[in-house]
Amino acid sequence: MSAHHVFTHCLICEQLCGLDVEVENNRVASIRPDKANPYTWRDFCIKGQRAGEVAGSPWRITSPMRRTDSGFVRAGWGDLIEDVGGRLERILDRHGPDAVAGYAGNPFGFSYGSVVWHNLFLMQIGTQQIYSVQSIDSNAKHVATGAMFGVEMLALVPDLDLADFVVLVGTNPAVSKFNWGGKVPNGWRRLKDRVRNGAQLVVVDPRCTETAEHATLHVAPIPDSHWALLLGMVKVILEDGLVRLPAEAAIDGLTELADFTGRLELSKLAGICGVSADVIAEVARGFAGSKTGFVMAGTGPALGTNGTLAQWLALVLNVITDRIERPGGRFMPNWPVPWQNRLAQMRKPPQRTSRVRGIPVVAGNRALAELPDEILTEGEGQVRALIMGGGNPVSTGPDGERMDRALAELDLFVSLDLFQRESHRHAHWLVPAQHFLEREEVHIGLHAYNELPFIQTTRRALEPPPEVKPEWMFYRDLAVRLGKPMFGGQDMDPTKLAAASLAGGGLVTLDAIRAEDHGLVYGERSMGHLWDMLSVEERPIRLWLDEFAVELRRQLAQAPSRNPDEFRMVSRRRNGMMNASLTETSGSAVPDETADCVEVAIADAARLGLAECDRVVIKSASASLEANVVLSEHVRPGTLVIAHGWGSPLYNPANGAEVFRKGIPRNRLVSGAEVDALSGVPALNGSVVQLVRVP
Repeated sequence: MSAHHVFTHCLICEQLCGLDVEVENNRVASIRPDKANPYTWRDFCIKGQRAGEVAGSPWRITSPMRRTDSGFVRAGWGDLIEDVGGRLERILDRHGPDAVAGYAGNPFGFSYGSVVWHNLFLMQIGTQQIYSVQSIDSNAKHVATGAMFGVEMLALVPDLDLADFVVLVGTNPAVSKFNWGGKVPNGWRRLKDRVRNGAQLVVVDPRCTETAEHATLHVAPIPDSHWALLLGMVKVILEDGLVRLPAEAAIDGLTELADFTGRLELSKLAGICGVSADVIAEVARGFAGSKTGFVMAGTGPALGTNGTLAQWLALVLNVITDRIERPGGRFMPNWPVPWQNRLAQMRKPPQRTSRVRGIPVVAGNRALAELPDEILTEGEGQVRALIMGGGNPVSTGPDGERMDRALAELDLFVSLDLFQRESHRHAHWLVPAQHFLEREEVHIGLHAYNELPFIQTTRRALEPPPEVKPEWMFYRDLAVRLGKPMFGGQDMDPTKLAAASLAGGGLVTLDAIRAEDHGLVYGERSMGHLWDMLSVEERPIRLWLDEFAVELRRQLAQAPSRNPDEFRMVSRRRNGMMNASLTETSGSAVPDETADCVEVAIADAARLGLAECDRVVIKSASASLEANVVLSEHVRPGTLVIAHGWGSPLYNPANGAEVFRKGIPRNRLVSGAEVDALSGVPALNGSVVQLVRVP
């Protein structure tokens, strides 16, 4: 077959960069940015460029595989459905629906058919044991937007091109792009252009990141204390009379917020976050006094136990300075389906908290940190079966060793994935997944967060291996086997579902989308959609929430630890490294000198007698790891930085041999017992550790 080009888009992160894929004999010859894409291609990176290596890996799972005493062996789809269906049937009959759990990892969120059919299947059998990777890094944002605006999945996109004063809290778009819950293509370059034209950029991060190097001011708080700095800014703005409220929405809780902050000393908040009161006041007054601007809190604080407070206070700052739905501020983008329909889909019956720890349900999903307890604790509702889609929680979640022990106790464990990862060692079945280059669909969910009304079909560039089916077919066939067919037994697939959803909106049709090879811009960028939603819902913006106030008081009552023998650990990414779900694949984990290293502040190293490349042991309450020292002038003293996403092994499913491992499994140091009380997120950033030199 002669070489040909397929125009599609990447499905590794939210940026969805347009791709020009050159294919020859069903193998990728090259992947380049699709410069004819009218919306997004300038954020093209190594992850998309090397996607063909992942799709063509010799260690992919290419057929259903059943675990036997001698390892995994190939099996047919009929055997898979019959065995899994029979086991599930017995578990459901004996123990009820909550004995079956589901977990969706990051790759499933980027497959429309996979994530929709996964969740619909679990709802069809009636279980409330639904878990998601969002409880690792996104729950704080969902809790904050749900409490304030009534929509847990709300994204407020930054308007970079008109912003005069930008405060970025724990986010590093120079590496990770502007794509966490709302994407702004080419956003980092656009922000740099704005700064060159006179805009102020304040970066709040314990490490002087690649973004902070271009800031007009870098503020380095103690890890997991961003909330105290933001609360200080709120206090200054309220007391200085700098408040400007939006006229389009009712505002509740301003009086309570002012009363609470009025009783606080700014010096106390400064002591908690390790930033001087003068700096906090300077940033607050500069932000409130600017014509336009916004505050945006990212994954840095969201990965900590105080992430919900930080996300909430960042949103409060935008509301009380009238920066929502304003040019140069943050706004709700126009969705390809009516927001009324989306809200109706997201509204589900209230779910009870977990039976063991009482962690709240967020956006329909339970916290990953509680899954081992739900498996290991006997009694009614004990999880005995797990269906995992695209997940590796032993590596990406907290307390991986305990998670591994729990997974080994399951009566049934099914994993759908491209590869056999560390979390799948105890699986009874490995089910092959499609790579995004083998997929044909329109992900209307991901395109709801575009800055501009734009949508594109995912086009199949490669034919999948003969025995690899779309993941949604597994759920469809399993539901039929259990006598619980989805969609009332109608013949439904992701294409039909997307077409019906789009038709209900009347903005764009599936045929129109498919007709454009490089994607379709179907409207003008507009603002005010949040005001429309709040008006129809007859809902105010709630600045003050009792449950948040309880947690604030608890944090304020705790004396900050200043033990010189303790460090707080934070993560980082590098431009040349893959996402966590891809680091284990051969050829995709490019050389990176930080993979086996821990960054230590020069002052801390001198105090401990450490030199460059010394070997150290990092100890926490749950584990210990070894690493090489890198001396850094960019790290706040008392902080350790370890690259996120490394350290998990990849296995050859044919013989169980470990074929690839590189770096440090840093999440082993994180305890599943310490979580954000409001969101259930573990302390992936901010965990307390100690450092000991290896002689």
